[in-house]
Amino acid sequence: MMCPAAVARDPRWAGWLVWVPLAAALAALGWLRHADRARAREIPALGAPLVLVHGAAAGADAETWLVAVNPECAHCLTARARLAARAGPDAGAPRVGVLLVDTPRRPGPARLAALGPGPVWWDERGAWRRRWGHRLYGEVLCFDRHGRYLATRPPG
Repeated sequence: MMCPAAVARDPRWAGWLVWVPLAAALAALGWLRHADRARAREIPALGAPLVLVHGAAAGADAETWLVAVNPECAHCLTARARLAARAGPDAGAPRVGVLLVDTPRRPGPARLAALGPGPVWWDERGAWRRRWGHRLYGEVLCFDRHGRYLATRPPG
């Protein structure tokens, strides 16, 4: 048996004191990620629980692409403007709008004006994050002309 003074001078014990808690923390994070991904999620859709605060609910022939935007994030607003510029005003091009997320208050007129043209939906109850399992600002949720979910595209 080693005496306490010898344990204190042995550098192998210091390594154990670092690596064991680190490994436990990584294992806990892995388990939390697995538990989160294993949960059943709802399929996104336009309409309830989202609240339409500006624009039309559905287009005649166009898809609707909504960029998940936190209005306090300049990167989100830039991503929305870039996508709108790429989509352009061509017939049949998707309507580019905004899905306001992580915003507890309904946006006012000044905030809506800053978001630019296109439909603006507000996620009043946090469905984007909690019920749909999404987490990336700037991602694009694509819906058909009837408001049915088609796909999610990564930010940028």
